[in-house]
Amino acid sequence: MTIHISTMMPDRSLDESAFMLAVTKIAIQLAEFRLLPVQNTTPHLDLVFLLPSRQEQVGFEGLRLRSFSRDSQTLRIECAVPEKMLDSIHAERFIIAIMQDATDAAHEYFCEQQLLFNAVEHIALTNRLMDLGQLASTRS
Repeated sequence: MTIHISTMMPDRSLDESAFMLAVTKIAIQLAEFRLLPVQNTTPHLDLVFLLPSRQEQVGFEGLRLRSFSRDSQTLRIECAVPEKMLDSIHAERFIIAIMQDATDAAHEYFCEQQLLFNAVEHIALTNRLMDLGQLASTRS
């Protein structure tokens, strides 16, 4: 299962928030792992982070399964980002924790659909991302 992350930003002023910087960093790290076998199999997980703004609030908390496309073998899961996380020093850890929760949710969904899914390898990938983040913070 390939993991993709993206954001829905209702306000361009969030471009330089700690959360967006963390998303960018993790997306780059995921791209560096694109040649791993775990990142080159189907089904795909498309994790979309929904950011809040003054004009727009998400109508749920946590994660929700949004859709599954049989054609592209892509499961879309949305995550409501709490406002306090936008400028948090813990944004990167939050994103990786959500990726792990989304992997668990995807595992349940794919089991119900009788689709092969290796949750262990995907959790290992997110753990590698967590380790990279901890290594970078000890260098700072």
